[in-house]
Amino acid sequence: MTDDDILCLLAAVFVLLCCFAKGQPGNLDRILFRWTRRDPFRVRDLLNGGILILGITGSGKSSSSGKHIARAVVRDQNSYGLILAAKPDDLAMWQGIFRAAGQSKRLLVFDGDRSPLRFNFLAEASKHGNDSREITKCILMIGESLTRGDRGRGGDNAAFFLAQQERMIHHAVEIIKSATSTVTSSDLQKFIGTAANTDAEVADDTWRNNFHFQCVKVIHARAKNDPLPRDLEQECEYWLTEYPRMASRMRTSIVAGVMATLFVFNNGLVHERVSTNSNFSFDQMRQKRQWLFVNLSPSEYGDSGTFIGAGFKYLMQRHVLRSLAGKGDPFHVCWCDEAQNWTNQFDAEYLAQCRSRQGCMVFLTQSVHSFHTSMRSDDSKHQTLSLLGNFGHRVFHALGDVESAQWASESLGKRIETHFGGSTQPAESIFDDFFGVDRTTSSFNTQYEPVLQPSEFMNRLRTGGPRNRFQCDAVVIRPGMPFSNGENFLFTTFDQR
Repeated sequence: MTDDDILCLLAAVFVLLCCFAKGQPGNLDRILFRWTRRDPFRVRDLLNGGILILGITGSGKSSSSGKHIARAVVRDQNSYGLILAAKPDDLAMWQGIFRAAGQSKRLLVFDGDRSPLRFNFLAEASKHGNDSREITKCILMIGESLTRGDRGRGGDNAAFFLAQQERMIHHAVEIIKSATSTVTSSDLQKFIGTAANTDAEVADDTWRNNFHFQCVKVIHARAKNDPLPRDLEQECEYWLTEYPRMASRMRTSIVAGVMATLFVFNNGLVHERVSTNSNFSFDQMRQKRQWLFVNLSPSEYGDSGTFIGAGFKYLMQRHVLRSLAGKGDPFHVCWCDEAQNWTNQFDAEYLAQCRSRQGCMVFLTQSVHSFHTSMRSDDSKHQTLSLLGNFGHRVFHALGDVESAQWASESLGKRIETHFGGSTQPAESIFDDFFGVDRTTSSFNTQYEPVLQPSEFMNRLRTGGPRNRFQCDAVVIRPGMPFSNGENFLFTTFDQR
């Protein structure tokens, strides 16, 4: 065999290995679907921030592009994730998607009726790292879902009271964890609810028989043999000295905010499903490539559905960021239809970090306005732009408001356009008319114009249904990465059938 023959053989083997590798789980260049025949959408594209889908109600975002993307992701057996239901009938659609892909066993359903699944939020939060800080952050992030749209309440002092609520929860968590080894929402509610409100109450023997003092007593008993850690000294100082001397109105406001969240934790559906024992884990889902469908839509379950969905979303985001992504590891998708129901301040931070952990988010909602109302801040506009700017792909169906269309247009920027003009002047004499003397003048000028005008997103896109033969048009924008047409946007069409 000559050297040329050996080189040809090695080249053939290399090509075969490359072709084989493209179908392997560890290869991020696997094609999930195509926007057009010449524009593939790969796993690495999905992991580049995920996908934002905007469109008015009835524009086809869930039934066309959303379903198309969902089918592609579910078909990839190296995926796992979380799906938050927006409507009661979403379950049937997703079960059909998994069934059509032959993946029905990968779908876990967490609902309020028949599901045997249980998951303890605080137990999950306490698994890793500084668990007191994690538990506190978990409670605050989940509680944020209950105050959606309340950013005007509290005035200039809202940030102060939020910081004090965080401080109170953390001090309570530290004491309970040290005294009982585990932290439950019911113990937290009992501990804060039985705290002494005055110095006289601290010295009262009757008060010293309650749960609050018994926890503190356990910690002080240990101090007889070993000095208390500095952190625990601070916690005890807070509850036995600072808290009783706090101004009554301020203390009442802080406690009211904390108790509003703990009340939901400890009642009804929420307590039964996410405050008792867990019978599955995120690690198990990752190993088995399973998807969790939280079938507790806010339209049906109200605050309880929002609360549980927000809890699962935040805890799975933390799970993804803690996971080390190696070759062959699965990628995670957090799917939120009517995403404004579960948006919080952590989402922008998560999107900025999750790519290296093979995580992403798919958000579907009606408009930019819907995120403004969900942000718990007076600076909701900048928070919204910070969040939406992290999505690597943005799919725009027919938009119904000027702000969303303006934002979509501004995402593409401007470029120089040449405008031509002219005028015709009347003839000065019969002679000019007879001999056809030209009195026309022309002009042109250049100026920067939007690549796509806002009206393109509001007027040109079909919205599906029998009238449009079930065709839904969309504009796909991919910042910084041109498509095959040389632009970083393209017009495409999805079929609802």
